[in-house]
Amino acid sequence: MLKYFITFVVGFICASVLFVFAVLPGENRAGFQYGYGNGITAGRLQAVDAIQKEFGLYDGHGPYKVLLEVHTSDVISIETNGVKTVRVIP
Repeated sequence: MLKYFITFVVGFICASVLFVFAVLPGENRAGFQYGYGNGITAGRLQAVDAIQKEFGLYDGHGPYKVLLEVHTSDVISIETNGVKTVRVIP
């Protein structure tokens, strides 16, 4: 009986060590990347909102160059009367 108990304990310890060193690092990395990606998107959306409040929306006149795309909003560069400015296309 003692032989089976020792075998069980050793197997449990080996499985626990394998789980801690082989499975958990991959899960932690995936969770970190998910949070990192959400943080980048949230930061970009805050930047788009701040640019929109400061410079306004695109009025639809003239060619533009897209500087940043976030979901459905675009930050663009537009030249009006020789002056370059940024605007937001929601």
